[in-house]
Amino acid sequence: MVQDFEMFCGSKAYDAAWVATIQFIGALVGAVIYGHLGDYFGRKPVSFVGISIGIVFGVASGFSPTWQLFAIAMFICGTSVACIMVVFYAYILEFIEPQQRVFLRSFFNWGYARLVFTLVCWLCDYWRSSAIITSLLAVPILPVLLVLPESPKWYSTKKRFREMKEAEKRVAWLSGIPYLEEEDRKEEKIDEKDTKIYTIRDLFTSWPIAYSTIVVGSLWFSTSVSSFGADLNSGNLAGNFYLSQFVSAAAIALSKISIFLLDLYVPSFNRQRLHQVPQIIMIACYTAIMALMITPDSDCSIIIINIIGASFIELTWDACYLVAAEIFPTRIRTIGIGTCSLLARTGALLAPQMAYLSDIYRPIPYAIVCSVGIISLLISCFFLPDTKGVDLAALDGNEEIQIAENLEA
Repeated sequence: MVQDFEMFCGSKAYDAAWVATIQFIGALVGAVIYGHLGDYFGRKPVSFVGISIGIVFGVASGFSPTWQLFAIAMFICGTSVACIMVVFYAYILEFIEPQQRVFLRSFFNWGYARLVFTLVCWLCDYWRSSAIITSLLAVPILPVLLVLPESPKWYSTKKRFREMKEAEKRVAWLSGIPYLEEEDRKEEKIDEKDTKIYTIRDLFTSWPIAYSTIVVGSLWFSTSVSSFGADLNSGNLAGNFYLSQFVSAAAIALSKISIFLLDLYVPSFNRQRLHQVPQIIMIACYTAIMALMITPDSDCSIIIINIIGASFIELTWDACYLVAAEIFPTRIRTIGIGTCSLLARTGALLAPQMAYLSDIYRPIPYAIVCSVGIISLLISCFFLPDTKGVDLAALDGNEEIQIAENLEA
């Protein structure tokens, strides 16, 4: 892209950094818009529209004649990324059992996607073809969405019990099991629908929900600064770029599997430990990198430790996503996740600029990452609730009581 648009030096070189920032701004905007749309119109239609828009503009970005049009396409793609991370994630999570949530995060994550993206970029060796192919890789999800029903939990919160029953029947049919209607649902009224439009203000209507929003949102912000700041700065490290990206992606994928095993076989490994243990290791790794940067001939050690640190940052994301999905009631779940994602994208806006601070002094980006990581660790230790195994449906009945119990735990 830099070569095609002649963004080598001067103000144009700075414009190249702004392209990445513009995509993060798109994700920030998309988190708010799609978060509200997902709670009002439903998970399925909003996911379908958001993903379709991302595919179209992702492909269009590969044909952009100017960097300005490319930036516009990246902005719109950023909104679609937010739709996937907020609405589509909540949609899938509402279908599965509590014990399957970590499995979802362990085997469907950025580590595997990064392997695929790096492979595509390496094979194509040209940004235009890479942009087109990576966008088209999302096409198969569209027919899957057409087959799946709307989330029964979303129908339930809207008091659309007839549609909820039909959705549950379709889920049972797709799963190959008989549909058994629960006794306490047989007398539910079908003529009272919840038509209220929920907004971000509903996250602050009660203290338990407001407390959860503030605590979880602050962790999303700090994790985003650490994650994107370290990730974008990895391009400034020595060594083969593609090789380091392959190794880093593989390390992330393997570390995710270890979290699944811990969650499965170690009951005491709760959401708090899932956030705090990786956070401590990440801080240790980047502190070591800062020390190595002032010593000669340490590039190989820096690359290895950077990959380890990046892998553990990804694990803190798992804690952020799981707690956000497990702490907000269904009626405002995508608004809650969307608000957390909004704060994360705000932090991500700083990341492209952090990479350029290494031109002033190499350890600066890692010093920022460590400082933010320490603050995040303190918030986690003193304020983060444990939501492991929470029943999402239970949050919709007596949500304030359930959230308060989670906070006390």
